[in-house]
Amino acid sequence: MNLQKRLFNSLWKSILLMLILICLPSFGVSQEKLTVKKIYNSPDFHGKSISQIQWTPDKKAFTYFATNAKTGDLQVWRYELKSGKRKLLISSKKVPQLQSPARQKRFTLPSYYLSPNGKDVLLPSANDLYLYNLKSKNVLQLTNDADQERDPRFSPDGKSIAFLKNHNLWLLKIADGNAKQLTISGQEHVMIGRFDWVYEEEFGIRTGFFWSPDGKKIAFFRIDERPEPKFPVVDFIPTHNTVEWEYYPLAGDKNGIVKIGVVTIKTQNVTWMDIGKKIDIYIPRIKWLQNSRTLAIQRLNRLQNKIEVLLADIKTGRSHVILTETRKNGWININRDWTFFKDGKHFLWSSNSTGFKHFYLYDLNGRKIRQITTGRWDAGGLIGVDQKKKWLYFTADKKSPLERHFYKIKLSGKGLTRLTIQTGTHSLTASRNFNYFLDTFSNVTTPPQIILLDASGRRVRMVNNEKIPALKKYKFATPEFIKITLYDTLQLNAYMIKPLDFDPAKKYPVLIYTYGGPGSQTVTNRWGNGWGNLWHQLMVQRGYILFSVDNRGTGARGAAFQFLVYKNIGGYSVDDQIAAARYLSRLPYVNPRRIGIWGWSGGGYMTLMCLLKGADVFSTGVAVAPVTDFRNYDTIWTERYMQTPQLNPKGYEVSSTLKYAQNLKGKLLILHGLSDNNVHFANTVQLIQKFQKLNKPFDVMVFPRKKHSIRGKDARMFLFEKMTAYFLKNL
Repeated sequence: MNLQKRLFNSLWKSILLMLILICLPSFGVSQEKLTVKKIYNSPDFHGKSISQIQWTPDKKAFTYFATNAKTGDLQVWRYELKSGKRKLLISSKKVPQLQSPARQKRFTLPSYYLSPNGKDVLLPSANDLYLYNLKSKNVLQLTNDADQERDPRFSPDGKSIAFLKNHNLWLLKIADGNAKQLTISGQEHVMIGRFDWVYEEEFGIRTGFFWSPDGKKIAFFRIDERPEPKFPVVDFIPTHNTVEWEYYPLAGDKNGIVKIGVVTIKTQNVTWMDIGKKIDIYIPRIKWLQNSRTLAIQRLNRLQNKIEVLLADIKTGRSHVILTETRKNGWININRDWTFFKDGKHFLWSSNSTGFKHFYLYDLNGRKIRQITTGRWDAGGLIGVDQKKKWLYFTADKKSPLERHFYKIKLSGKGLTRLTIQTGTHSLTASRNFNYFLDTFSNVTTPPQIILLDASGRRVRMVNNEKIPALKKYKFATPEFIKITLYDTLQLNAYMIKPLDFDPAKKYPVLIYTYGGPGSQTVTNRWGNGWGNLWHQLMVQRGYILFSVDNRGTGARGAAFQFLVYKNIGGYSVDDQIAAARYLSRLPYVNPRRIGIWGWSGGGYMTLMCLLKGADVFSTGVAVAPVTDFRNYDTIWTERYMQTPQLNPKGYEVSSTLKYAQNLKGKLLILHGLSDNNVHFANTVQLIQKFQKLNKPFDVMVFPRKKHSIRGKDARMFLFEKMTAYFLKNL
């Protein structure tokens, strides 16, 4: 009896324990599912971040901008490199002139500028400029008028500030507060020191004027956008609609006319640099040489398959070519990697002329001294050159196309060393003397962190860990990086996110996320591709498999892989996405009748093309702000990959969604901002008309007063609620 009693008691305790465990929620896993409202309304999904990092002139610290989470105060802090101590420099509570960073087109404008002497901080505020002294804590108002002072820049000695006003370049001397106009040729639509829409968007440049190292001259861009056609951006909300006209050259149209000038501060005399007789060209970059007598200029032809480096004498404007590169079956990628050395004899250049992007050392006669980096991998962005110690610092995909790591190598080409260890994506900035580096790091399960490294790559300390409170409440599914083989021999990089309760015996619907444009990547080991993409996690929680693949033409696979889509963006890239969907349909745990796809902008184009050319594979698609015909898109981006419609009419025809509109069988939702000045709403209207003529059913949702990014919490929430409901109903 005692044995039976002990067995009974033991069994009863086990049953009780099981009941308790069943009733208790799983530790660390929320029983609630993600919702779009939670994603956009809850602060739990957003970490504390810092921005606008600037290295101090004394080389002992850096400064950064942050917002106090409790009080909402805007703040500028100083971070000591050796000790890690932080000191509050400016707070909007006491200095209301400190403003939040302003968003302008594709750029975020700085809200503060450190002076070269480190004693003052320039604060743009309410169209005027203010100078805050860090010692006295006094604020000096430098300008006081109704006109906006744009893009202020300290002179090298910190005694003057150059800025843009009323379409021209101005100079203000801090000591006496006097301001004078340096140029007079600027006027409405003739821009001095700034860019038209297409230059800013496609060459990634905002500042169009640059001080000479000796502080006596300023080189500047002048762009006359008047030859470009104007496009209406209509606001339909007022009873009487209003129109904003924007200069926007479509593929094959006339571009603006660019000139490069140099103004002498003392005399206000302007010398125009000789950039050649042809006006149908691009000048994507200019740079001063250390002697302050010579200006380097990059000249790119209209088709963007030939680039030249010119050296111009700033006194006479005369120039000569020292370097020329051409591509027969591809294009030139523009970057910021070129650097002219202090010795006045050499410069650094990057090129993919050997098939992969690498760094090269040249002399000023254009003679190649040596190739510094080599291998079947792409050197990424230049971090800097320590000319004293002869080290070159850069990022690269050498370890994996899915990752970006930090490397250094001697200018001799020896001593290549990887300085970052953590698996994922690293982005670096260097201190002025290259003794320290700030590494912004993330991977699919790690939110962005900012880590201080020394020159050997040794981790000094964590500077900022963007902790996401919700990670303690939710358990997210982790992406699985895979390689898929198409057409028997083509291997492509992809990732797949399966539901946490994945059962290989079940059949799951698949949602493909796509972009696929030339040189792009969606398959990388970074935060936004994993736990950081909350809407993708929401869909995975709803029982969908999330999938993404990098098709031919995308980045980190060498030039030949990219150039496969040259003159036909709608060819191999779209074919690969469709073939990848067919690959998925053959997997035992995928429901082949429930494969959907979505994307934004270029991804919206890819979504439409896949739904039309792969109508037998895809059942549902959502295209946000899609290009529908590349004759509707801008000159620089489109012609880089497609040439002009006049030279390549067949390529434009077969890359247009309108050509395949009759194939539509699945469910399609198009979402577009009516004020989109990047991918004009005309793209969607043209496809709507085509579908209506063909009697093809589809769905569309428009967003009044919203541009390409459809910004704003309410608009984003509405957009993703609509997308969620659409896929849940139709996929």
